[in-house]
This record gives sequence, structure tokens and C-alpha cells, in this order.
Amino acid sequence: MPILEDAFPHRDYDLPEGVERHIDAAPQSAYTDPNGLAAELRAVFENDWVMVGRAGLIPDPGDYFCAMVGAKPVIVMRQQDGSISAMGNFCLHRYARLLEGSGTAKRIVCPYHHWTYQMNGDLIGVPDRMGFERTAIADRTLDRLACEVAFGFVYVSLRDDLPPMAERLSGLRPLIGNFGLEAYEDRHVVHEELWNGNWKLLIENFIESYHTTYTHPRSIGPSNPTHLAEFGPLGDPNFAIHSNSYRDEDVPEIFNPRLTEAEKRRFYVISLFPNGLAAVDANFVWWMALEPLGVGRTNARWGLSYAPETMAGHADAEAFCTAIREVIETATEEDKEMVERVQNGAAYGSHTTGLLHAPLEMNIREFNDYLARKIAEVTARTIHEVRPE
Repeated sequence: MPILEDAFPHRDYDLPEGVERHIDAAPQSAYTDPNGLAAELRAVFENDWVMVGRAGLIPDPGDYFCAMVGAKPVIVMRQQDGSISAMGNFCLHRYARLLEGSGTAKRIVCPYHHWTYQMNGDLIGVPDRMGFERTAIADRTLDRLACEVAFGFVYVSLRDDLPPMAERLSGLRPLIGNFGLEAYEDRHVVHEELWNGNWKLLIENFIESYHTTYTHPRSIGPSNPTHLAEFGPLGDPNFAIHSNSYRDEDVPEIFNPRLTEAEKRRFYVISLFPNGLAAVDANFVWWMALEPLGVGRTNARWGLSYAPETMAGHADAEAFCTAIREVIETATEEDKEMVERVQNGAAYGSHTTGLLHAPLEMNIREFNDYLARKIAEVTARTIHEVRPE
């Protein structure tokens, strides 16, 4: 039997009661099976709140960005009254996609035949309308979707009977409420960045700190090393959280007076189930909203938002923002390589199950538990609808 050696310094972890060190990873097929992805799209993206971005990306009336909620294209738009709405991104005439990317539009005009809609989705213009039966086009409006903002993040749902996001994420408030994420300034966003990996791999990579030292030698690894990782409260059904503390020599200058001494040095890593990710520190938040494009392809809309206290108090706020962006761009490239490597390795199709580190990868198990619950819940409801008692 070979002797296993540690390549890096380590520490022993006291685990919560009931948590064992043997934790199985998901099977390789979880990342390569099209039927599995179809089940996730149905159970999660069609039946839960889905993060699509940040409210600050669309600050003024008419500002919009386009997103995918599962397989469904949607428009997220700031309304005249300051609220944010989400609508189906297709024309009521012949179904053409109405808008692309992001921008500003006081009216939504279909490029195909110029059917025109107000910002709220009401149909207000039909060229050559005498060719249509009048009552058939009266009072038509784009499909309106449930839309809410929590911690500054925008959520959309195809259902209108789900508990509010503020209620769902209430357990986060005692943990990160002092940061004031709602007010963070959204200063950088990438709407389209393709990753060669299953959407779950991006989440699993983001929310574990076991890889930080080894994968990120050119970015966040030196300042937030793996051995300073601290697992957070476990068991919330709607999110998973842990933190990596900065090394003493890397603790940044802090401008937020509400933060405790522990919060000033922590880099919180959060999985906002199902598809949202956020890395929060006293000065900025690095966030992602994931859109599955196929079993091995994902679009990651991601951005950087900065604490208003930092922007007001830093001697050179623009230079600070640029420095953070460069570090995160490097970290993203390092992560993309590893996600693709895992996707390629999982293509082998082995029946040997991988292992998760306790506690540095327990957040992965929490995410997998969430997925299993949602799939079971939707499957049970479907069976009941097909075979009512």
C-alpha cells in the first residue's frame, strides 16, 4: 500500500455532528447525460427562481438585458416606474426573438415585421393592421414572468406561486447583511462567456476552496490560500456558504464601518441555489449567473460590483477596480481550464465514484442535495397530475 503524502500544509477540521469524512461525489454521468440535463431544466429552471444578473445593470427606464431561463429566452427591463420586469423574448406574431444582448429601448420593436410593444410588453403597433381580425390583436401582451430583486440580484421564475426571494434568502441576512450588497455599484459585466463544461461543474468549482491554492497561483491563491478556508453554517435549503480569510499581509483597506473585524478579513463564497454564485468581500462582490446551453456548454454572465464606501473612500477607486478586474479575469481563465478538464475526464464514463473533501467540498454536497430535492419534488408532482388520486 503506497503512503499518501501531503504536498502542502494542512490542518485538521472538526466536522459538525452527523457529517462524516466519506462523502461521495456525483457520478461522471451527471455531467454528460443529456437526459439528466433535461430533468434539471424541467425541475430547476422551469420550477424555481433563477438568477439572471444584477439590478444595477439596468439603472434607467428602458434599460434591458436578455437572458435564458433554462431553454426560454427572456427580456429583463427597467420600467418607467423604476421597477424591473421580465417578459418572454418572442414576438406574438411569428415568434421572432425581439431583443438581443443589452441596451436601452423605449419601445420593443420586432425586427421581422415591426410589431411594436411598450416597455411593459403591451402590444401597441401592428403594421398594415387591416390584414388582421381586430379583436384577435386587441389587448395582447408579452408573457409576463415573476421577477424579484434580493441582495441586489435579479431573479426570474416561470412560476408565480413561489415564496418571495427575500423570504427564501432570509438566512443570509445575519451572515452578510452588514456588507449592504443591495447598494454595491455594478461597474463591470460580461453577458456572454462560454465555458466548455456542464453548468453544475461551474458551481462546484466556485463553491469549494480545496482547489484555491493549487488552481489559482497567479490570482487569488496566494492571498486566500486553501488552508485559511472556513466552512460556514450548513443545512439551509436555499444556499450554501463558506469563507476564505485573507492572509494578514493581504487584508485590504476597509471603508465600510458596519463590518466586524472578522468580516473585514473574510472572503465569503456563496452558492445561491440553483444557478447563482457570489464571492463577497468588504470592497467588492464577484458574481455569476449560469445559463446551461447543452450538457457540456454553459454561458456564465458574470460581473464585479463595488461597495459604495470603497468607491467614495479609496484614494484611487478606478485603479482599484481595474486591479480587481484583472485578478478576477485571471482567476476565471484558471477556472475555465479546470472545468473543461473535468468535463473531458467525465467523458470516460467510469462507474468509480469520486470523493469530496470534508469540509472543504461539503458545499458541493449541499448543492447536490438541493438538486435531488427539486427533481424528486417535480417528479412526484408530475406523477400525481398524470395519475390523480
